[in-house]
Amino acid sequence: MKMKIVVWTLVILFILSYSLSKVWDIKETTNQIVIIPITGTITTELTSSLIQQKETSSTAILNYLDLAQRNPNVKGVLLEINSPGGTVVASKEIADKVKQMNKPVVSYIREIGTSGAYWIASSSSVIVADPLSITGSIGVIGSYLEFSELLEKYGVTYQRLVSGSYKDTGSPFKELTEEEKKILQSKIDLIHLRFVTDVSKNRNLPIEKVKELSTGMFYLGAEAKYYGLIDEVGNEETAINILKEKAGIKEAKLVRYQQRRTILDIFSQLYSSSFYYFGQGFSSNLLQQNRIQLTT
Repeated sequence: MKMKIVVWTLVILFILSYSLSKVWDIKETTNQIVIIPITGTITTELTSSLIQQKETSSTAILNYLDLAQRNPNVKGVLLEINSPGGTVVASKEIADKVKQMNKPVVSYIREIGTSGAYWIASSSSVIVADPLSITGSIGVIGSYLEFSELLEKYGVTYQRLVSGSYKDTGSPFKELTEEEKKILQSKIDLIHLRFVTDVSKNRNLPIEKVKELSTGMFYLGAEAKYYGLIDEVGNEETAINILKEKAGIKEAKLVRYQQRRTILDIFSQLYSSSFYYFGQGFSSNLLQQNRIQLTT
C-alpha cells in the first residue's frame, strides 16, 4: 500500500513538472517586446540618497539593451522616455548602444524628452511623441554658481595653490578669467557640434536645419513632427503597433525591464557613501563636481 502511494506520488510529480516545463517553454518562445523606461535625469550611475530623485543609470540601460539583444524571443525594444536629459557621457553611451542594436527600437516620448533624452530618442528607428509633450531642446549647458563676491563680503578668501595654470578653472570660489571663459565655451561648443551632427545623421536631416533648431528651444510634439524631429504623434499604443510592424509580428508579450530599488539597496548605498564621505573629509563635502550636462 505504501509502495503504491509512493509510486503514484512520483507519477503525479512527474506529470506536474512536465506540464510546468511545457508552460515555461511556451512563455519563453512567445514573441516579446521589451519596454525600457528612461525616467528623470540620465547619469552613468545612480546616486546614493535616502530621498531618491528620479534617475536613470546608463549602465543599467546598457545592460537591459544587451539582454534584449541576446534574447531570441525579443523582437523589438520600446524606450519609454520621460526625461529632461542628463550628463553628456551617459546620454551618448545609450544613444550609441541603441544604434548598434540589430532589432528595431522605437522611442515613445510621453511627457518630456529633451536634450540628452532626445539624443537617445533620435538614435532609434522611429520616434513617437504625445502631441503635447516637450521634445528637442538641442543644446548643452555647463553653467554653475560662483560665490567669490559673497565669500569676500564675509571675509572669506580663496587661497590659490595649483600646479597647473588651469587646474582650478571652474572653481565656484573664484571668478573666471576671460581666457578661462573662452576655453570652457570652446569645450561646450565641441560637444554641441557632436550633438547636432549626431541628430542630423540619426534623423536624416540637413545639418544646417538641425543647427537652426538647436537653439536650446523645446518644441511640443506636434511642432516637433512638423520640423522632422519626430515621426509620429500618438500614445504608447501607437508606438507598440509601429514596433510590431517593424518587427514583422502581429502579437507580442510586453516585458518591462526596470530596476526596483529595495530598502536594502538604499541602506547599502548610504553605508558605503558614509565611509566615502568620511574618508573624503567633512569640508570637502561642501564642494560639488561641475558637470557639463544636456538638460533643459
